[in-house]
Amino acid sequence: MKLAIAHDFVRHGGAEKVLEQMHALWPTAPVYTLLAEDNPQYRDWDIRSSRLQGWLPPSKYRWPLPFYPGMVDRLPQRIDWDIDLLISSSVSLMKNLRVPAHIPHLCCIYRPAMFAYDRQDEFLAGYPAVFRPLLRNFSAKFRSWDQAGSNNPDLYVACSKYVASKVKEYYRRQAKVVYPPVETAAFCEAGKKTERGDYYLTALRLESYKRAETVVEACTRLKLPLKVAGTGPMRRELENIAGPSVEFLGFVPGTEMPALVAGCRTFLFPSEEDFGIAPVEALAAGRPVIAYGAAGALETVSDGETGIHYPHQSTDALVQAIQREQEVDWDEERLRASAERFSTENFRTRFHQTVESLLADWKPPA
Repeated sequence: MKLAIAHDFVRHGGAEKVLEQMHALWPTAPVYTLLAEDNPQYRDWDIRSSRLQGWLPPSKYRWPLPFYPGMVDRLPQRIDWDIDLLISSSVSLMKNLRVPAHIPHLCCIYRPAMFAYDRQDEFLAGYPAVFRPLLRNFSAKFRSWDQAGSNNPDLYVACSKYVASKVKEYYRRQAKVVYPPVETAAFCEAGKKTERGDYYLTALRLESYKRAETVVEACTRLKLPLKVAGTGPMRRELENIAGPSVEFLGFVPGTEMPALVAGCRTFLFPSEEDFGIAPVEALAAGRPVIAYGAAGALETVSDGETGIHYPHQSTDALVQAIQREQEVDWDEERLRASAERFSTENFRTRFHQTVESLLADWKPPA
């Protein structure tokens, strides 16, 4: 079977972990993208970037936002359509690709575009205030474009029940749920080798909507040791509000993450994520998770059993959750067992079965 993959942006994040497993299933598939970061583990891949590559730093991928719909509309001219299937791996853009009628299109969707629907203010906070009115106007236009393309995929595969509900709400389409892959084995092994430490850990992109400031403020207030793994535009601002107990690690390679997670006391997850791979990695290592109790965290972390939920993305609520977590005696084996349903093996099996089922049932339009 010949297929191609269209992925919004090739960066370092949860969507790329899904992309890696797709590539493992179909290693010869070309990956079409608007912009790709330089990642050594992807250098042998057939990545076909847009004309942005080379003159726009990948870290500035947000800036040409108003031009992306037009680029996606023109992208079919550059795709080799000698394939049996197109898989779009998409948050906001590639799901709208127009695919020839004789080729089925499966969209693995991580969420409908947040800046066009329910979390616009959080997204726009990452831009200078002077540009936000223009971007709000663009968001309305984008929403119309996005709605017009909602029927382009023949099948939506959502990364969580939460995302499936958003697909139904915004696109009026049903979505099959296939949870993303998590490298549970490496974290489980690290957790068994490593004693639970005394530091708290968070790992996330340092962008405004991730709400990392609540973690920094909570641990500073409680004078708890905190390690922050990740990069992003908010780092300097976070460093300015951090107390002496907070350490910023910057980018941590994937090979080093299992040991880092296994050595922590508790993993802190302040974001409203559509799934959230990092909390599952922590559970696989046998470490409890304190998570904002919304969206994907409700499907991965069980309050009082594998972690603690807190009701508001505020420093006060997180402080109370940390204090509550400190009173619980956690069963490490129970935490590890809860993560196994999200393993890479389960993802590959379910995703491959989903692709085969689509191809078996699909018929081109008359």
